[in-house]
Amino acid sequence: MTTETRGIDIEAWFNRLLQRLFPVWYATQAVRELPLEPMGPLNPSSHLRHHWLSIQQTLIAAQSSLADAGQDWESLHQLLGKLLLEQEVKRSWLVTAIQGVDVGDDSEIWPSLPSYAESCCYDRDWESNADFERLVATAFPESDAPHRLVYREWDGRCYWLNNGGADELALAQLHASQKQRDGHISALMTVEHVNQPALEKLRQQFWMLLMTRQRAYQVLDMLLQADLPAIIAEFESRRSDLVLLTAKKNNKSINKIILSLMNNRSTSQLIDLGRLISRQHFPLPAPGKSAKAADNIEEASDVPSASE
Repeated sequence: MTTETRGIDIEAWFNRLLQRLFPVWYATQAVRELPLEPMGPLNPSSHLRHHWLSIQQTLIAAQSSLADAGQDWESLHQLLGKLLLEQEVKRSWLVTAIQGVDVGDDSEIWPSLPSYAESCCYDRDWESNADFERLVATAFPESDAPHRLVYREWDGRCYWLNNGGADELALAQLHASQKQRDGHISALMTVEHVNQPALEKLRQQFWMLLMTRQRAYQVLDMLLQADLPAIIAEFESRRSDLVLLTAKKNNKSINKIILSLMNNRSTSQLIDLGRLISRQHFPLPAPGKSAKAADNIEEASDVPSASE
């Protein structure tokens, strides 16, 4: 055995000894030095809504993974089911205030419907006023009104639950963006909004840290070595590389380790689920008011303080 190999073995043996003797202290120091890779865009711009972050699917995935986790996590399992509420309203809606569609060309990701139109539909007629009226009428015939839309107050995005007509909508938006005009449709809107009391309860009682799967399991192992209760909850299936490191906030040792992990980290590396849901809010505009889409939720890369 070489001196170098012998040195590495001694260091590993000493670290294991420290972890056994002082597990909380060891974990607090180790998580501070743990490298965390950027998670990448969480809520990317796309003309197709299934490329967006879905809080609904996130909560379903987390709930499912906690379903058989035992009594200790039953209150969290129930709480997650109360976080997102829906209501239906009828509303006149701007054609240009629709950011995505449910069904469309998935051969490539385009950041918006107009960019999709420019790439794939540019050879079709769209430039005249008559073209615009025809495109809107084809995509949204009066006979099918009201048209089904979903509006998400937590990020300000709206998508159309379509069975077709994505090309016509994209071309109509391209015309609107270049000709400075717009049109209205009659819509039946499902509005997704966050249950604020449930969210506050979540943030007060639990850590649910979104981070890469590999690093989350490393931290989980250190918490379990210290005999501290923690668990991994799954994130939405679109991003199976990410998970939610979950623990209760009523344990001082856990809080010490988690705050050490979060210290001087960017939200591009990890973010608490409660904060992810709550840091933006775009109420459904009142009738007659224009809707404005939110900036991408992943664009913020601020460094959370230890108190957040």
